[in-house]
Amino acid sequence: MSNLQAPVLVTVCVAIAACNVHPSITFLATGDQGSELALTDDVGTCTAPAHVAYLTGLDGTSLRGCWERDHSQIVVHFKDLEDQRVSVGAFRRTELGGYHNVSLN
Repeated sequence: MSNLQAPVLVTVCVAIAACNVHPSITFLATGDQGSELALTDDVGTCTAPAHVAYLTGLDGTSLRGCWERDHSQIVVHFKDLEDQRVSVGAFRRTELGGYHNVSLN
């Protein structure tokens, strides 16, 4: 590797990493009202071990919260709302979740 190639390679890698600002949605569940709950692999502003979750309604509104596993349920905490509890079995792994081989166990 020449003296010029190393800095270029590092710059490209940093640029690619910087572009990945959105958390990866690894699991989805659809509610009975048509809302969708998305679980991500990002800790974001959540207190570990919790991760970022998004709840999207049919009208396009979206809430951001934090999710954790509690035995056979996923508990999602949204600001100013009651905690949402959803059975682990209600979630389906996304293609990206499958690629990264993540599980809710």
